[in-house]
Amino acid sequence: MYRKTAIADLGDINYLGAAFKKAEEEKKLSIVYLGGSITQGCNASTQEKRYVDLSAGWWKRRFPDLELTCFNAGIGATTSQFGAARVEDHVLSHEPDVVFVEFSVNDSDNMMFFETYESLIRRLLKNGGVRAVVIINNLFYDTGMNAQNIHNAVGRQYGLPIVSVRDNVYPRIMLGEIDPKVYTDDMLHPTDIGHKNVAELICELLDEEYEIYKKSELTGKPDLAPKLTKCRYEDAAVINNLNSSPELDGFTPDTHVAEQFCDPFKNGWTASAKGSSISFEVRGSIIMIQWRRSVKQPAPVAYAVIDGKEQERVKLDANFDETWGDLCCLTMLTDKAEKGVSHRLTVTLEEEGTASDFMLISVITADR
Repeated sequence: MYRKTAIADLGDINYLGAAFKKAEEEKKLSIVYLGGSITQGCNASTQEKRYVDLSAGWWKRRFPDLELTCFNAGIGATTSQFGAARVEDHVLSHEPDVVFVEFSVNDSDNMMFFETYESLIRRLLKNGGVRAVVIINNLFYDTGMNAQNIHNAVGRQYGLPIVSVRDNVYPRIMLGEIDPKVYTDDMLHPTDIGHKNVAELICELLDEEYEIYKKSELTGKPDLAPKLTKCRYEDAAVINNLNSSPELDGFTPDTHVAEQFCDPFKNGWTASAKGSSISFEVRGSIIMIQWRRSVKQPAPVAYAVIDGKEQERVKLDANFDETWGDLCCLTMLTDKAEKGVSHRLTVTLEEEGTASDFMLISVITADR
């Protein structure tokens, strides 16, 4: 009974139905999970107990002869704003048939994330190889808060299947029927039991969809629905030291090899001396930078300037007053730059840090 409450929308069967058909006929399928720390598997005791791995097992149980490829593209503390930019390298490069998207506890319920999320979803659906996109709504277990209001509005506009963990769990917490501490230690990241519950709710959706598929005649991938927002992030791109050669004065490329995919602190540039600078020529009405805020203090302070407009410079204070670890910070520099022309972005260190370097991870542009 309760499990049905997690199916916020079944969507158009032509999406998952096409994936089921490929699994049956070609016996080969690729799936990718895109999201934040919950998708990454934070607080699961082993990789096998992450909701990603547990729910991916549904495909092998339903199609025993299936050659299944599954990639976990979860990176903690990231939003759909970064997701829209990294989707090409981290998702579409794996040629997925099905993509599960989970950003409901990282995005906020506002217009900016409404636009970044829709931009991400449209970019996935435009890809000819992607047969289905499934939306997952996780939650803050103590408040029930998440961004499913805007995420599910996008999902329903495009006819996508939606799983709401929030709608399944939170009403029962409010009624005192379940103890949230069974599902989470910190009111956000699921325990092994919490990950198992998320996976079971996804499997419930897949079971329902498969039963509908067996009784339906597929008519092809639905046409892309009209936009709800401007979707200016559809062409978002990441600029890092793998694909660019900015002007360096005191900055050096970071060449360390990250041990895990989910490590965001890679492929950028670092500097420590006051006056060090790095300059890019970029295009786009939207210009953002990713940089590291560090728990090792004192850390450097830098400023970012576009087109020499010092009066509009943006402060980048790398001192992070938390204890859980460094933060991959994504900062909007402008969303009003002139489109279609080149802009000069310069980041300069104005205060040295004796405990850590300043790391500029990437520049992200959109609406080019």
